[in-house]
Parts: sequence; structure tokens; C-alpha cells
Amino acid sequence: MIPGNISSKTRSQPVDGLKNWLMVILTLVFVSLYGAALLGWLKPLPDEKMVMRLEPIIFVIIGYYFGRLPGQQNERTLKHEISRQTQRADAAQQAKEQALQTTEALEEKVKNVKAALVSATPGATTISGSDLFKSGVTVHEDGLRHVVTAAVRILNS
Repeated sequence: MIPGNISSKTRSQPVDGLKNWLMVILTLVFVSLYGAALLGWLKPLPDEKMVMRLEPIIFVIIGYYFGRLPGQQNERTLKHEISRQTQRADAAQQAKEQALQTTEALEEKVKNVKAALVSATPGATTISGSDLFKSGVTVHEDGLRHVVTAAVRILNS
């Protein structure tokens, strides 16, 4: 539903209710007259051909009412279901976009951490952990602490 179009829906509800009550009243009147004629409470029209012509019209009116009312209810139900499914699809799309943005942000953080770790220790890529202990190479603890602190700050941001 369009937000600016609220007034048309609120106007149609009383009109629909009035139409439904009018159809109920007309149906009850026609059924009562037909029942009264069958029971002999009403004098038949002098021309029997006229009664034969009116009978199908009355049945069509009654049949239309009983056929159209469930059709309108089904239509409203289907429109409501379409609206609900559209809202679910929109919510799912929004959740997907949010997850993609989060993933991109995390990938950016990991890339920045890798860059900080690699750039701070230029020779670290060629020396493995086991080589450090075998060759007696000294590692600057302050430099590593600074790099690790920078990496943790990037990950926490």
C-alpha cells in the first residue's frame, strides 16, 4: 500500500460493509417473497409468464451474491498474502545486504591486520619460528609488541 493512499482504503471499508448488508437484506427479501409465494401467502400475479420471467432473475441475483462474496474474500486474502510475502522478501534482502556489508568490513579488517603485521617485520616472512630458535636470531620484543598491539586495535575497531 502506498503511504499517501490511506484515505482510499478507509473509504472503501464502510462502502464494502454497506454493500454487503444491502446484498444480505435484498437476498432475505427475495427469499422471503419467494417462500411466501410457495406457501400461498401471496396472490400470484395474474400473468404467469411474468412470474416465469422474474424467477431466473431472482436466482441470478441470489447466485451472484453467494458466488461473489467468497470470491471477494479470497481476493482480499490473496492480496494480504502477497503483501506479507513481499515484506518477507524485502526483509530477507535487507538482511542479506547487511551481512554482505559486515563481511566486507571484516575482510577489510583482516587485510589491514595482515598489512600491519607484514610491513612491521620486513624479514619475518623469510624466517620461520623454528629458524629463530636454531640460528640464535634475536627478535625485538618491543617491535613485535607494537605490531601486535596495532593488529589488535585494527581488529577491535
